[in-house]
Amino acid sequence: MKILHLIDNFDARFERDQIKLVELLEKRGYDATVITSRYSSDERLAKKSEFKKWEKRFLQSKILHMPSLRIHTPFSTYPAIAYLPFIRILRNYDIVHAYTFGTYSSLLASVVKKVGKTKMVLRSDLSSSAYCKAKNFPFYSMMLIYPFKIADAVYAYSSLEKRYLVGLGVQENKIWIIPVGINFDKFSKNSIGQKDENITIGYLGRFCFVKGIHRIIPALYTILHKEEKIRVVFTGILEDVKYANNAMASLEKYRNFEYLNNLSMSPLRFYDMCDIILVPSVSETGAIIVLEAMASGKVVIASNINPINEYIEHERSGFLFNDQKEVHLYTKKLIENPNLIEEIGRRARKEAAKYDWNLIIRRYEEMYRSVIK
Repeated sequence: MKILHLIDNFDARFERDQIKLVELLEKRGYDATVITSRYSSDERLAKKSEFKKWEKRFLQSKILHMPSLRIHTPFSTYPAIAYLPFIRILRNYDIVHAYTFGTYSSLLASVVKKVGKTKMVLRSDLSSSAYCKAKNFPFYSMMLIYPFKIADAVYAYSSLEKRYLVGLGVQENKIWIIPVGINFDKFSKNSIGQKDENITIGYLGRFCFVKGIHRIIPALYTILHKEEKIRVVFTGILEDVKYANNAMASLEKYRNFEYLNNLSMSPLRFYDMCDIILVPSVSETGAIIVLEAMASGKVVIASNINPINEYIEHERSGFLFNDQKEVHLYTKKLIENPNLIEEIGRRARKEAAKYDWNLIIRRYEEMYRSVIK
């Protein structure tokens, strides 16, 4: 089966989402072509030599990084990525697979479908904030939902996301629910339980409002002030530098707090140094960090939002919080009962096994077959 993947940015340093999907499809014999921009995940124009180095493990897939630029649109706070289309997009593909609501790639896929008469599959990745904006601004909705209305299949990460799509006029019978996948074998190699007498609390992710770091700062400030054998480590891309600096300002005076630059490319290493992972997001679509941390045997304290509350059973395989006070309450409970860290970590790992890529990939193949039958 020949599949054209249209992706705004394809940074193979991340073994997640579309990167891992293309890799696994290649191993299963699919003929894949990826057309994407020259932007890396850290928002810079990368060199061809860098992409070549990062993509060494792709032996058969054709990955083309096209001339690119950023453009301001009324649909996003940040400039959108665009890349020059290539004549190769009109070749004879069985499926064009594009990624994410409101992206240049999803709009380009619509052109390929109309001109090339190609079957079209779209990933939704529709957040609650994007859904609300689409409902309240008809022009926004009309422009961005069009690719999903003409697609042959659309997939969402959760049942809530599916309801959002139906609410925007996408036919329910063509929407698939395919959860995020993780490399369970890789992350389950991390040890469970404390390595020493100190407890390490970590945050990994982008530094911007939607990731909710401000929601955990008061609890961490109190803990660092009162507890000696606690270490707090943050890592991730400083997407909003002003927000990041404001969030971390009150913690930086404590010697037990450290920002480790960007270890997002090495999540396995980061999870291994932590006992507790905080995920305070305001909204999420996939929340893959939750599942990676659970597979690593870590206790996750996360926002009580979808789809996180589909992964975690509160107080059994992790903790779900609704406000800042609960962040402190659950963290304090683990500090005072360190045996819980290992106990919950083992249950969390067992739950995360359900999201192993080796299981999830079958759903994609089933969706592809349904489209071209």
